[in-house]
Amino acid sequence: MIQKLNLTLLFFLIALSNQTLDAKDDNYQVLVVGGTGRVGSEIVKVLSQRQFDVTVMSRSKTSKKSMEEFPIHYVTGDVLIEDQVSDVFRKQNYDVVINAIAKVGEDKNPHAIGQKNLNKWSKKTGVSHFILIGSVGAGNKQSHLVTDRAWSMWKDILQQKGIAEQSLMNSGISYTVIRTGIIIYDDTPATGNAILSSNEEIVGLVTRKDLAKLTVDCIMKSRCKNKVFHALDESLIGKHGN
Repeated sequence: MIQKLNLTLLFFLIALSNQTLDAKDDNYQVLVVGGTGRVGSEIVKVLSQRQFDVTVMSRSKTSKKSMEEFPIHYVTGDVLIEDQVSDVFRKQNYDVVINAIAKVGEDKNPHAIGQKNLNKWSKKTGVSHFILIGSVGAGNKQSHLVTDRAWSMWKDILQQKGIAEQSLMNSGISYTVIRTGIIIYDDTPATGNAILSSNEEIVGLVTRKDLAKLTVDCIMKSRCKNKVFHALDESLIGKHGN
């Protein structure tokens, strides 16, 4: 009887151990596209702190210097050039891809074409979860959540981001779209009060540090897969000039 109980306990401990190993987030290989940008770099920082295996993809070789403090891998590639994207994905398999790219200055808008290339090679190589950092109001037509002034300034970007969102949703890859309204890009500390809301009728502020934590918290989580969220922090209302 005692031997039987001991065997039962042993099997239970083995099963519990396996569940714990399966649940370890840092076992995932994560590719952050645009990981040297203002939002992407914060996401990389959180990933590194949580000991994920992180690779940063950026088109600029010089931007690598800004990431030297983090224990990460680094690859050079332009999302607009499919051959470069395919080369990145063929050299390493990734479980998770996070797209945090942004249009910079007069550079060509990377959102629609870049996402199409990332979708293709993510699917070809078996990526399990794709997280896209998007924008409130992304779409072909002006949303009632976007002011006339904002639409006139950011129309092209929002339209291209809308195409990117739809292409990801239609790709067959498990996705999460995290839309942002106003991101506080300075070094304002994380408040810990930011949330991801499934209510697509709301818009608000969020620090980039909180946004990074929300993004990493969603990695491979069933509660986040195949959903669109709006990131916001109600504790910031009335602050930062709003």
